[in-house]
Amino acid sequence: MRKLMWLLMLVALLGLAVTPAFAQDMDIVDTAVADGRFTTLVAAVQAADLVDTLKGEGPFTVFAPTDDAFAALPEGTVEGLLNDIPALTDILLYHVVAGEVPAADVVNLESATTVQGSDISISVQDGNVFLNDSVQVIITDVMTTNGIIHVIDSVLMPPADDMMMGEEDMMAEETVHIRVAHFSPDTPAVDVFVNGDAAIEGLAFPNITDWIELPAASYNIAVAPAGAGIEAAAIGPADFDLPADAWITVAAIGSLESGTLAPQVLVEDYSEIAEGSARVSLFHAIEDAPAVDVLANGSVAVPMLAYPGTVNGNDGFYTLDVPAGTYDFQVVPNGATEPVVIDLPGTMLEANNNYFVAAVGTLDNPSAQLAVTSMDMMMDDDMMGDSIVDIAVADGRFTTLVAAVQAAGLAETLAGEGSFTVFAPTDDAFAALPEGTVEGLLNDIPALTDILLYHVVDGAVPAETVVTLDSATTLQGSDVTIEVRDGNVFLNGDVQVIITDIQASNGIIHVIDGVLLPQ
Repeated sequence: MRKLMWLLMLVALLGLAVTPAFAQDMDIVDTAVADGRFTTLVAAVQAADLVDTLKGEGPFTVFAPTDDAFAALPEGTVEGLLNDIPALTDILLYHVVAGEVPAADVVNLESATTVQGSDISISVQDGNVFLNDSVQVIITDVMTTNGIIHVIDSVLMPPADDMMMGEEDMMAEETVHIRVAHFSPDTPAVDVFVNGDAAIEGLAFPNITDWIELPAASYNIAVAPAGAGIEAAAIGPADFDLPADAWITVAAIGSLESGTLAPQVLVEDYSEIAEGSARVSLFHAIEDAPAVDVLANGSVAVPMLAYPGTVNGNDGFYTLDVPAGTYDFQVVPNGATEPVVIDLPGTMLEANNNYFVAAVGTLDNPSAQLAVTSMDMMMDDDMMGDSIVDIAVADGRFTTLVAAVQAAGLAETLAGEGSFTVFAPTDDAFAALPEGTVEGLLNDIPALTDILLYHVVDGAVPAETVVTLDSATTLQGSDVTIEVRDGNVFLNGDVQVIITDIQASNGIIHVIDGVLLPQ
């Protein structure tokens, strides 16, 4: 989540050159997508997870390498950078200068300081402008609504010492995990702002976000009605210290109407869990409800769980470890066995999982909200980084698919908890579409999203199961037909599955040779 630290610096990284006719009425991001000569740079910026930060006001000056510039790098360089996001980010930052610097000013400079922190040298040779002596500026002054683009014929590489220092600093950086929960029943969907920028949008009751990882530091956090802006914040802006190695849930509780809406900071226990056990954290978030007992298989597991601040300054939060297994959980008034306020029979608790259970709603309409974190999966993800999106980015044959997924805002979904089965078209499959189709879809996000979701099936479906099916229902809602001919699998009659069972941490990828189009 370093993008939160670089928000003001990175707006121009997706600035890519097109002809002035394209650029005049478009910002840097739209200019990049519309041109088509900068797919590698677009893929790199998307891989660095910077797209959401790149539509700011600027202004910025971007030196944009073409696809040919990236292709001229030593074989394997681009693939290696896509697997080394800190180094990739360092290089991207080295192509951006703060402020608008037109060509008339560039030729009068001997150097310019980049957002990455290192300088690039500038020289004029035979009427041509060169950066770092050998990288030529081939198109100048492409004007966009938030900056200037100069096209270059090679990729700029920052000084090696600066890159090594940056990587060492990042490796040593201490981090914290944080998520946000919306537990105020009368509060509409909200946006969450971190250091003044919208980090989470449209969070509705009673949902909990996924964990995000941030550098350990003090952050200014605010919560405002969705779309209203930070000026309408109902919580904050306020500073929160997020210490290293902590797992923190910030819950919005109370009532908007009564004026009791407030944040409750819950520091969860993510230390090692004993073998064969699960960890359960329980939170009382029903403002008008009395203290309760939580029963497990008829016995009191958690006594006197009360809404925060109602019993001797309590925080409404309780954590216990239990043997993995199946439990009948009930929430009852403190000291009684009836009435059962919340009933959770047959709840399976798996070993080495952290379960967060919140009692939410109102006294008249209580319910339970559950979030599960598998520590085994998180350790696997940390070690392998092999989500569906990670694999697609690293492979190199799916740059168009990755760009489309990013443009549609589906990257976090397909990199999150699954499982999913994705039928992934190659770059050649997209290239076989009628001319202009991809560009048209990138300008029609609803249609693009529809097509992308038509390539995804809920759950992990291996090839041995696929061949037994006549059809499969996609996340788009329509079915794809499946048939086996001469030992090969075809979808919708003519799209062939050419590679099967690429295992990801959150699902399975089957590679296909055509793009599936819903009716």
